Amino acid sequence: MSDMKLIPIFLILVLLTSCGGSTPPPTPPEPAPVSTASPTLTVTPASAPFVVIGYFPDYREYNPAWAEHLTDIIYFSAEPRADGTLDTSRLNEETWAQLQKMKTQRATRIHLSIGGWERDGDFPELTANPNTRRAFIKNLLNYLLAHNLDGMDFDWEFPKNDTEFENYIALLTETQAVISGHGMSVSVALPADPSFPLDEFAIVDRVHIMSYDRAAKHATYEQAVDDAKLFLDAGIPSGKLILGVPFYGRNIQPPYREMSYAEIMEKYQPAFSMDEVNGVYFNGLEMIQHKTCYAMGTKLGGVMVWELAHDTIGSDSLLQRIYALATGKTSC
Repeated sequence: MSDMKLIPIFLILVLLTSCGGSTPPPTPPEPAPVSTASPTLTVTPASAPFVVIGYFPDYREYNPAWAEHLTDIIYFSAEPRADGTLDTSRLNEETWAQLQKMKTQRATRIHLSIGGWERDGDFPELTANPNTRRAFIKNLLNYLLAHNLDGMDFDWEFPKNDTEFENYIALLTETQAVISGHGMSVSVALPADPSFPLDEFAIVDRVHIMSYDRAAKHATYEQAVDDAKLFLDAGIPSGKLILGVPFYGRNIQPPYREMSYAEIMEKYQPAFSMDEVNGVYFNGLEMIQHKTCYAMGTKLGGVMVWELAHDTIGSDSLLQRIYALATGKTSC
């Protein structure tokens, strides 16, 4: 082969090499995508405000001072009727006007409670029929919109069997689908009962854990931790869980009798570190602080209280201590 023929062959080989004809070095693997949020935080961001929620029963007198120490207030309660109507006869327009003033001045969110102890008797019949559920949700929505409310809270105490639980979940799901489109929230009050299908209640915006009226000492710190853990283990995101605390004491031995925190303080003047006096177990300032700090440290969504009118208004106020902790004015 002549030199002239070798030159083109040589050039072709050079070109093939420069165009990747030979095996290229291995390409470094691209880094795996990194998740920016844990599974629970995708539902409720860590930066979500820690809420302080108080129940205000219709048989109590409204106190404007509450507004300074709450993020949310729940007006208790309307009763569901089997035909899908809503009995609001215990609620009055003057109180609604006072609550609206609180909302305007303090941006406090206002919620309507549905049901409650001895006010939930029609839930089984109401929830069993899709037509009455639809009628109820329509009536509920009209009432919420007419009163410029931010949400509602269900309190059925309690479904008795699997069918009633299924119907309750159906009502919650359907209510959520409708009122969320109006920027309102749905919450539910529940005890930490392992026989309940707790995981199914993750469909609502908030679960209020009724961590009281339990054993002889009805609301201990250990009980609160166990109750919250039960819901967490059921898979409900921590940010949806609101730890309930009592503003009342109860006899350790039956017959059980309740005494408001204000009555306990007036009658016995216990030290802030005490949670038991004269056979009555209650949550004092120190216990309330421990529970609030636990809720904050566990990244629960907040604390709710039953009920506001049981509190004092001075330096020993439980509500004021909760709010000071929640807002960082007092440290844990």
